[in-house]
Amino acid sequence: MIEKLTGLALVAGSTLIIAAGPASANDWAGPYIGIGGGYDMTNTRVDTLLTDGLTNIDYKKNGQAGAGGFLTLSAGYDHALFGPLVVGVFVDYDFSDADTNFSNFLFSETGHLKLGDQLSVGGRIGYLVAPTTLFFSTFGYAHSDPSDVTINFGPSSMRAGLGSFNGYFLGSGVETLIGNGFSLKAEYRYTSMRSEDAVFNDTVPSATLIETLKPQTQTVRMSLNYRFGDGKKDVVDNSIPPITSSWTGPYLGFGAGYSVAQKQETFPSGASTLNNPVSNNGGFISATVGYDYQFSKKFVVGALADADMSNLRYKDELSFSGTPIYESRGGFKNILMVGGRLGYLTAPDTLLFVSGGYANAGLEETTISLGGTGAILYDAKRISGAFIGAGLESKIWDSLSIKAEYRYIDLASENLELFPGTGSPFPSAHIDPDIQTGRISLNWRP
Repeated sequence: MIEKLTGLALVAGSTLIIAAGPASANDWAGPYIGIGGGYDMTNTRVDTLLTDGLTNIDYKKNGQAGAGGFLTLSAGYDHALFGPLVVGVFVDYDFSDADTNFSNFLFSETGHLKLGDQLSVGGRIGYLVAPTTLFFSTFGYAHSDPSDVTINFGPSSMRAGLGSFNGYFLGSGVETLIGNGFSLKAEYRYTSMRSEDAVFNDTVPSATLIETLKPQTQTVRMSLNYRFGDGKKDVVDNSIPPITSSWTGPYLGFGAGYSVAQKQETFPSGASTLNNPVSNNGGFISATVGYDYQFSKKFVVGALADADMSNLRYKDELSFSGTPIYESRGGFKNILMVGGRLGYLTAPDTLLFVSGGYANAGLEETTISLGGTGAILYDAKRISGAFIGAGLESKIWDSLSIKAEYRYIDLASENLELFPGTGSPFPSAHIDPDIQTGRISLNWRP
């Protein structure tokens, strides 16, 4: 986890360095090219079917966790539609390094899935909240190069190609002009791929193993773009006048976002241990209170406290010829964060910032049901950790601003008693969770 936090800190720090140039209110229309990178958290739904044609053993897991970084190249064209509206088309190519190691602790099965590089083709629609700041939404088609899956089923190791994954993506982000034709763009994107089957024949005598995999990815990406313009010298037609008021003072905020949580579970298994990566995601609403102090013409420092009301759940289930045998449920809920931020004003009304501080999340009670009999696998508890993030905030009026931010939350690993209160002879389970969030909020400054 330390490597992830360090990488995010370097990206956030370089963002402030890159932004240290004069902003310009030049035209948003015309072609552009970009280069950047990001971080990818993958939630792959896995359906394991072992069949001999008459009897089926089916194990469904809706959250196998994976992660990795990527380098992205992009090209696009924007058109200033009318007033502060901007529409555009673009193509991205991500050189991805996202891996998923999955397991099935009911069978002697483990596996590895590596997604290929991804092509995204789509459009966006944006609104200029200031002459130099565009908030936008994206949508379109996603294609992942052929992928490989490796299955270790008992003593056997097998590998199969999955072909290509195809699907769609949705996203939102912010782009700000930083001068001399350059702009800086940050985006949060959700991608859902159609399921694909990997078929392994003769896994056991006269039986076939079919792995159905459906990847979903959450990515945060940042890129530096060069905008060629359209040869016109007209400034942006923006009905919102520039804001020049100070950022010093308290504020209240209300917003929403999307989170993906990953939890690496390690269970004792005889003389060895069994790793069980779990992933789950969902939306949240957030309330914020904070105070900023503008200590120079370009820099702002502040303190903040957030409460995210979320419910991130997962479920695993096993059936035998259609009859349910086993089920497991768990997840996270309600995240509290207290910290600070340091920002750079690319324009008097636009703040580019990094954030960090303390985080605390609620781990829900994890339950299992076997043959209709339920039990608590391990108890609920709150887990502390730290967060680091980066974002952009732009004033719409003197008293109202809109903020977009990405955060990575690293929660402390824990040893939890298995089957608490039962006198179980099983040792404790070890968990190592982290959470990724993308959020947007409206802030009011009295």
